[in-house]
Amino acid sequence: MSQATIEVSAVVVRDGAGRVLNVRKRGTHALMLPGGKPEAGEDPRGTAIREFQEELGIALDPLQLRGIGTFVTDAANEPDHRLVAHVFEHPYVSVANPLAEIDHLEWVDPRSIAGSFPQAPLNTKHVYPELLRRDAEGALPQRITVFTGSSAGASPHFAEVAAEFGTAMAGHGIGLVYGGGHVGLMGVVADAARQAGSEVVGVIPQSLVDRELAHSDIDRIEVVANMHERKYRMAALGDAFVALPGGPGTLEEFFEALTWMQLGMHNRPVALYNAGGFWDAQLRMLDDMVEQGFMAQTFRERIVIADTPEALFGGLREWRAPRAKWHK
Repeated sequence: MSQATIEVSAVVVRDGAGRVLNVRKRGTHALMLPGGKPEAGEDPRGTAIREFQEELGIALDPLQLRGIGTFVTDAANEPDHRLVAHVFEHPYVSVANPLAEIDHLEWVDPRSIAGSFPQAPLNTKHVYPELLRRDAEGALPQRITVFTGSSAGASPHFAEVAAEFGTAMAGHGIGLVYGGGHVGLMGVVADAARQAGSEVVGVIPQSLVDRELAHSDIDRIEVVANMHERKYRMAALGDAFVALPGGPGTLEEFFEALTWMQLGMHNRPVALYNAGGFWDAQLRMLDDMVEQGFMAQTFRERIVIADTPEALFGGLREWRAPRAKWHK
């Protein structure tokens, strides 16, 4: 007899000593991560944010929430059930009084796994080992937000580059977030990623849906009111930004993501996929900004630049967030 499956989202919050926030819900015996089950039509990240607020009264920042992974394990409090858990990490927040059904809060060291109550299998078998591995080795993003052209470009080479990148993402188990269209390089990277097995999520404004530009064969498409909402939502759904060849819209999206990184508005790497030297002129411009005193060298160095998928993924794995420009 097969186990029934429960899908949940959970959030890792660590304090300055690296301890992980755990909760114990009323009527249960195990410590577990804050989180819970999705509502209809909800993206796993949205579930994580909603459940955290309902349980602890704190609104997490979607731009600071980064994916850790999806894990399958035994449920802690429901016998004969299998848990499929989408787990995310958020920077430290101060937690005072729990809400809802939470009876107990506890910060647990993932190295010793010692707590006042038993630990959920999700923690001990999956999340704690993954956190320690990530601390030591870095990690690939769970999803990449890709910016690229709504046109195919003047050479077939551009489509080859986009397809290669989408296929490589799938090979590393990375999901794609993109602008939701079926046209140009946007459509190419989405088709390649989906055909190779990636989860593909599109975000598109209603005006482009009305023009029949939305992709009809991806895992999930979100329709938003305008371009500003589209960019914010694409940022919130991904764990890294990568610009493939494209035009003014691609440049605008890249520079906004870069600016937000400088300001500390998100904690995601920003990258240029420079296949064939497409971004060489922009890189010279960035170097000139540094030389002329309009950009700090530390932020220039944090831009991941590579001309092959493997080199780019390596840069994303090793990336560390810089200190924000206007830090306190």
